[in-house]
Amino acid sequence: MVKMKKLLLILKYSVSLVGLIVVSFFLLCVFLALIPVEKEKTEEPKLVSIYFMQSGVHTDIIVPVHHKVQNWDALFPYENNKVYDTTFHWIGIGMGDKRFFLTTPSFNDLTLSTAFRGAFGLNGAAIHAYYHYEIPIDRPTIKLKITENQYRKLCSYIKRTIRFKNSKPVLLESTVEGTTFDYDRYYDAKGAYSVLNTCNSWVNEGLKSAGQRGCYWTAFAGGIFYQYGK
Repeated sequence: MVKMKKLLLILKYSVSLVGLIVVSFFLLCVFLALIPVEKEKTEEPKLVSIYFMQSGVHTDIIVPVHHKVQNWDALFPYENNKVYDTTFHWIGIGMGDKRFFLTTPSFNDLTLSTAFRGAFGLNGAAIHAYYHYEIPIDRPTIKLKITENQYRKLCSYIKRTIRFKNSKPVLLESTVEGTTFDYDRYYDAKGAYSVLNTCNSWVNEGLKSAGQRGCYWTAFAGGIFYQYGK
C-alpha cells in the first residue's frame, strides 16, 4: 500500500511537471514570436518578388524558378516530378519532418510514434520542393520585394539546408501513396526537424537572413504572419 501511494505520488508530480513544461513552452513561443526583428535598411533597388505562404500549420517560401541569381530547376529537376513540365514560374520550398513527409499523406494519418519522434528531432529533416504555375490564391500569402543581394542571401540560406551528394541534392523516395503529387518531390536536408526547429522557424530564419522582418523565434506560422499584420 505504501509503495502504491509513492508510485501514485511520483506519477502525479511527473504529470504536473510535464504539464508545466508544455505550458512554459507555449508561453515562450508566444512571447518570442511577439518580439520583432526589423528588416534591414537598404538603398538598393528591390527587383525580386518572393512570397511566403501558409498551408495549415506549415509555411513555405515561394521564389522564382528562373532568375540570374538562381535557377531552381537545376537543383530540383523537372524530370524528378511525376509529370514532366517546364512551364512553371514559381517554386515553393519548405523544410519539414522527413519521416512525416515520406510516410504521412495527411494529418489524419499521423501516428503517435511519428509525432513523438518528430518533436524530439529523431526523424531527420527534408526539403519539400513544389512547383507552381502561379502564386496560389486559396491560402494566406504575403508578397515581399527584395534586392538581388538579399535574394542571393536567401538562396544561400536555402542551399545550406540541402544535403548534397556529387553536387546534387539527395532525392528522397516515398513508397506511400498520397505523399507526393504531380509536381513536387522531397530532398534530404541537414539537421533535424523538431519542436525547436520547425518548418516555420526555418522560414522565419530565412526571412531574417535576407534582411526581412521576422520574429525573434517562432515555432508556428502565426508568429511570422503576426509580424506582417496578418
